[in-house]
Amino acid sequence: MSYKINDLILPRPVRLVRKQIESGATVTTLTGATKKDITNRKEQYILHFQALTQTEVANILTEYNKEDTVDFESTEANLAIPSTECQMDITQREYNTKGSEYREDLIIILTEVV
Repeated sequence: MSYKINDLILPRPVRLVRKQIESGATVTTLTGATKKDITNRKEQYILHFQALTQTEVANILTEYNKEDTVDFESTEANLAIPSTECQMDITQREYNTKGSEYREDLIIILTEVV
């Protein structure tokens, strides 16, 4: 039961958002009917993490800094996402604790490559 990017096992995210991204256009025909002309559909996975250790962040950044596509998959009991080739983006790095050990909040955006 895990989330994986390539061979890196991620901690369980506090929130997972799954979006559909469509490329195409809305077309109005001569008869006045409106239709969607979809040329491409892909999924986007947005993983929100809280209180990651600096080691966990460093491991995630290692995969991100390769600047290549990654394989993302989930083998959770109620959410199985098969291995999917994705582009990886990281946004909103935030330090939520101070002191001797900084913990970091992080958002990873994985966009399916189709």
